[in-house]
Amino acid sequence: MVFWFIVGYVAFIAVLIAYSAHVAISCPDVQQRADAYKVLRLIWATGTGAGGLTLVIFNVVIKLQEVGAI
Repeated sequence: MVFWFIVGYVAFIAVLIAYSAHVAISCPDVQQRADAYKVLRLIWATGTGAGGLTLVIFNVVIKLQEVGAI
């Protein structure tokens, strides 16, 4: 069950990153392209920074529970 939450999170972040990158690259309007690039940087930073750290900590806690340390 936890695996599917992680897969869902990763898929959701990947779709958001892909769409904002697409708009940042292919949009003819300069202002909309700049806004899409800002959104891309924000999603990339939060998705890989805080989300990645949370998943690593969550994985460590699960492994410690499997070993019986917690």
